Amino acid sequence: MLHPTKDIIGTEGDSLKGVKVAMCITGSVAAVRCPDLSRTLMRQGAEVRVVMSRSATELITPELMHWATGEPVISELTGAVEHVEIGQWADLILVVPSTANTIGKIANAIDDTPPTSVVSVALGLEKPIGIVPAMHSSMYSHEIIQENVSRLKDAGVHFLEPNILEGKAKIPSVEEIVDFVESMTRPKDLKGKRVLVTAGPTVERLDPVRVLTNPSSGKMGISLARAAAMRGADVTLVYGTGDEPEPIGVNTIRVETTGEMMDAVVDALEEDFDILVAAAAPQDFTPESPSEEKLRREGPVDVKLVLTPGILEKASEMAPEAFLVGFKAECDVTDDQLQVAAEKKMKEHDLDLVVANDVMRPGAGFGTDSNEVLIHSPSGSEGMKATKLEIANSILDVFAEESAG
Repeated sequence: MLHPTKDIIGTEGDSLKGVKVAMCITGSVAAVRCPDLSRTLMRQGAEVRVVMSRSATELITPELMHWATGEPVISELTGAVEHVEIGQWADLILVVPSTANTIGKIANAIDDTPPTSVVSVALGLEKPIGIVPAMHSSMYSHEIIQENVSRLKDAGVHFLEPNILEGKAKIPSVEEIVDFVESMTRPKDLKGKRVLVTAGPTVERLDPVRVLTNPSSGKMGISLARAAAMRGADVTLVYGTGDEPEPIGVNTIRVETTGEMMDAVVDALEEDFDILVAAAAPQDFTPESPSEEKLRREGPVDVKLVLTPGILEKASEMAPEAFLVGFKAECDVTDDQLQVAAEKKMKEHDLDLVVANDVMRPGAGFGTDSNEVLIHSPSGSEGMKATKLEIANSILDVFAEESAG
């Protein structure tokens, strides 16, 4: 009989569809995050089975993880050689959270807990292994522990670095760990490619406390940067004032104004990039003469707006050999009008790809996790309604195909 928990598999996406994850939990207090993590992985399509050390079971119970995953938990090894069975079953091994003790044991082939035994089997089978450390920062920075980490990295083990906060090497967020798992499952078809992405809104100051801006959250650009990094690219992100967390494994440059975004893009393009994706929503207008003092509520205020620098135009001029992707946002238009807008944008800026959308449509536009877009290239147009990460990968698929050709 299928466990009711299995009903959540794939309910929020399919980025991990069919991926079998063996989650090895060790005795860090960060183990309390594992029920949420396991279910988030499942909602992206993964199958999850759990292996726990004795220390881990003193922090959270095997019954809790059984409920969370719908699978019985391995907390001791018997004559059934569970470590071999699950090592063969899994597509990847995720040690989360990992203590310093566990890292040391794995690095020195000591297999005296269920998690370390599963990892040894996986190493022999050359399965992908990811380790997410969580401990006091003084322990994580210890020379011998870092030697063990380096030794494991040299053996091909992947590490998601902890967040050093309050004197502790804290476990990253659930979202970051899911990205980490996805990165291990993605083909590295963009390895060696250099990708420049712009994301988020910019602000233009009316006075010291008031600004012109727009509701862009930066989600689309962040998704593009994340997707490119997962696929092995060297990614630089020029990021405006969006409130989405910066993606891991990406060189991020924060800016505020459109002028600052222009300068950052120009500086970046002094080096060669294979693709530029202009997903940001920079302000098109800026006050000609911003007030140096706070404007008072004493009557109407006349503000003359002038055009901001054209970032895409400059990028097209500076990087004519790069694959250029532009975005076109429209409001309350028909599909035919959206198609015309995309074609016009491509012609005006000599682009290789245009992603057009109507930000007023339900489930699309600013601040949403999904989008409804028209992806237009010289070979034709395709409509797509999906998560922004899925759309990001579709955009990168076009680039990858062009590069391979």
